[in-house]
Amino acid sequence: MFSKLFEMLPDAEQLLSLEPEELAGPLLVSLEGSEQINLEDEIAHRSIEWEIKNGVNRNNPNLNYPYKSHEKVFFALMEAWQCLLSEGFVAPRPANLRSTIGMSQNTSYFVTRRGQKIEKLEDYEAYRKADLLRKHQLHHIIAEKVWSIFAQGSYGTAVLEAFRQVEIAVRKAGGYTKGNYGTDLMWTAFNVKDDNLTDKNLQKPEREGMARLFAGAIGLYKNPSSHREIEFTPEEASEIIIFASHLLRIVDTCEQLNTDSST
Repeated sequence: MFSKLFEMLPDAEQLLSLEPEELAGPLLVSLEGSEQINLEDEIAHRSIEWEIKNGVNRNNPNLNYPYKSHEKVFFALMEAWQCLLSEGFVAPRPANLRSTIGMSQNTSYFVTRRGQKIEKLEDYEAYRKADLLRKHQLHHIIAEKVWSIFAQGSYGTAVLEAFRQVEIAVRKAGGYTKGNYGTDLMWTAFNVKDDNLTDKNLQKPEREGMARLFAGAIGLYKNPSSHREIEFTPEEASEIIIFASHLLRIVDTCEQLNTDSST
């Protein structure tokens, strides 16, 4: 299975420079078409050496894996393998299958349905970026309205939509009209003297901080993105969207508190 891997990473130093999560991508792509994977037979010194020797002789004459690097490569591949296991890209094959009768009792593995979706390195990188934003951890509105936009790589649009949803939620929870929007809406809804979304259980400085928090978030992340294109890295966008998710949970809590106090 290493022939494909060595085509993508022809130099040992290049392979060893990758973090386990990064090396897991090329390793997974190299497993394409493998119905059964036996670690004891494949991720082993003899297999690596055989692939290097034959790779140099066949179609990869510039392959640079000196003998002294083989043990380090072995360990790096096992680290990457653990990443594939933990992410559910590979899994142990079920026991006692007809196809395994009479075969070695060593644990064998298969590429899962999730793993089979990764056909090239670009697919793996897209998965890693989308995985920065764990859907099940988000407020349900963000999960429904924003996550798919982020997963497609439209990070600026995802940030804008996240804070648009915060604005919509505040307007709905406070009973405001469409004419109320932006930072003015936040200052009104969280006004320390207002009865709408102000949490009366908080001290006055904390309530003022809440108003500043929402007004600042809308002013910084929604308003500018509404008027010009702003670029975000995947890491930046995921952190900002998680912040928007947190704000929505605060809105839910404030709305519930005020509902309870009015009954």
